[in-house]
Amino acid sequence: MEAEAAVCKYLKEEIFPQLASPPYGEVEVINLSSKKLVYLFSEHKRNIMVIGKFFGVETIPLEEAWLEVNKEYLNLKLLRERFGMSGDTDYVVAPLGRSKELSALLVMEKAPGQTLDYYIAKAIYEQQRDELFEKLSHLARFFVKLHQISETNRTVPPDLPQSYVQKLLNYLRRELLDPFEEAAIEQYLSRWWNEESIFVTDREVIVHGDATPTNFLFDGNMVVGIDLEEMKWADRCWDLGFVAAELKHHFTWRMGDGWAAEPFIGHFLWEYAVNYGDTQFFHIITQKIPLYMALGLLRIARNSWLSEHYRTDLIKEAEQCLRYGQSFLTVTVP
Repeated sequence: MEAEAAVCKYLKEEIFPQLASPPYGEVEVINLSSKKLVYLFSEHKRNIMVIGKFFGVETIPLEEAWLEVNKEYLNLKLLRERFGMSGDTDYVVAPLGRSKELSALLVMEKAPGQTLDYYIAKAIYEQQRDELFEKLSHLARFFVKLHQISETNRTVPPDLPQSYVQKLLNYLRRELLDPFEEAAIEQYLSRWWNEESIFVTDREVIVHGDATPTNFLFDGNMVVGIDLEEMKWADRCWDLGFVAAELKHHFTWRMGDGWAAEPFIGHFLWEYAVNYGDTQFFHIITQKIPLYMALGLLRIARNSWLSEHYRTDLIKEAEQCLRYGQSFLTVTVP
């Protein structure tokens, strides 16, 4: 209770005045996640709602947590202030404040709308497919804006996905990765790393870095990105492939039919190319999608709350993506 009172005092003194004039009433606190220390703080007298994320937990030193707070805070400010991701239709949430003393707290605006996860569930359980197609079109537009405004002249090296997949394999090896399966994955990956031409045809961009269905909110045709902890300079397919992997996972996990995700994956990638302004770009990104989709599936397979059998199936699906994608490696890019 003492810690909660200190947080509410900080909000009333430092955060709420940015949004409405005092006096303020009681602050209601709602836990939004079972996996992270993320809370909704609501003050009903002035109708103020903000999100607070605590990075400091017992297992993480405060100094390390504070570095993570500053990283996300500065990522949000960079995208909003330098790259214009603060508009009416495609933007990232505004950072409102941070406090090291309050368990490395980051406070952000409360964005409106429902998550992509909500629309995926509606498509699966209520057959509201058109809504999901529409939201994926909006999400493609969001990514085009993010990627185009940050596009550099640097070619995309394979170093980042190489190091990332090794971290994933090291983690999975400790729990459920069969040595023969790992050897097969490594063999398929080596072919990708040797095919440098598929990387140098594109340029580095800023990627969201954590493109999961809960990190994008939709309100009409508006898309809001949240959770920018993993933002980085990388291949645009880091975002696109992870969205594709999430769609494949959710249709497989929720209805037992991964192929049902294919129309939505294809639609999302095509809409990205159309919004980018060059439909030929579709061929460039789809060459690399199987690689990044495999990374996304391996990433999801780390989740211990999923059954061991299903996690093993995700690993096999990742291997199939790598093997299937190799058929495109010899195709000449337009």
